[in-house]
Amino acid sequence: MSAPLVSVLIPVFNGEPFLAECMESVLAQDFGDYEVLVSEDGSTDGSVKVIEHYAQRNARIRWWRNPQNLGIGGNFNAPLKAARGEYIKYVLQDDKLLDSTTLRRMVAILQNDPSVSLVASAARLIDAQSRLIRVRNSFGRSGVWDGKRVIVRCLEENANLIGEPSLVLFRKNQAQRGFDEGMKQLLDLEMWFHLLEQGRFAYVAQPLCAFRQHAAQQTEVNLRTGASAEEDLILKERYYVKPWMKTAATPQAIFTQVYYLRRRPGERAAAVSAEMYKTLGRRRYAFCWLRHKVTRPFYNLRSWLRKHQVLR
Repeated sequence: MSAPLVSVLIPVFNGEPFLAECMESVLAQDFGDYEVLVSEDGSTDGSVKVIEHYAQRNARIRWWRNPQNLGIGGNFNAPLKAARGEYIKYVLQDDKLLDSTTLRRMVAILQNDPSVSLVASAARLIDAQSRLIRVRNSFGRSGVWDGKRVIVRCLEENANLIGEPSLVLFRKNQAQRGFDEGMKQLLDLEMWFHLLEQGRFAYVAQPLCAFRQHAAQQTEVNLRTGASAEEDLILKERYYVKPWMKTAATPQAIFTQVYYLRRRPGERAAAVSAEMYKTLGRRRYAFCWLRHKVTRPFYNLRSWLRKHQVLR
């Protein structure tokens, strides 16, 4: 089987501080056939100089400046539309690939199993100085799972267990629809759900990519503005009504959504919460609530231990 072309997509907006480190990690890959597409969204810092520096030295790189600022979703979709590769690998400007074999290893999974629609790996979380904060391994072990079951598990834990765009690889033909440009924070999770409805999920427990955490990143901005909370509600509304979800959703998944929706003000959240509560029933909700109260301290302790590198 011949190796496919992989498109590595790097959307850029004011990414100068970490962009060179990101580019170096991509160009160090030992996979034979890949292109690098850089979509520059009107940066006001030195990002363009960094891009030009690398583009002049490596023919793999194609880059352009968007005619106007497209925002996060638009700048994710611009290189996706232009990609010539069969497989898509995002590497965001703050992040980096950890090993020269990252592309090769992730591509091999899609090549060997046509039923897989999304590949992800564990991650190293790093700070602004590239120092390790902790290792995040949401699934514990390498393996392959039913995609819809992974969606339900994310709902059970009320979390994006798959991770950020730099941690995944997927097939372009299954993502033709593009990212939801109306979202700023959860557009990645919404896309992962879209892909997981089409196939299985493969996970590599070894960290192959690094996700950088710092005060200026878009995630922190969205948390401060409340964008993530609004988009979380939209995602719940979309997926609760899907026919397959009616049979696949576990009591734990429904309880978790009701529990957190009830903490959120507004008529929309109340309406969705009431509908889910009706499906679950009073007795089952009470049982799940009691289990939640009993087990939550242990869950919090485990999370703290993992965060502080006591557990891996």
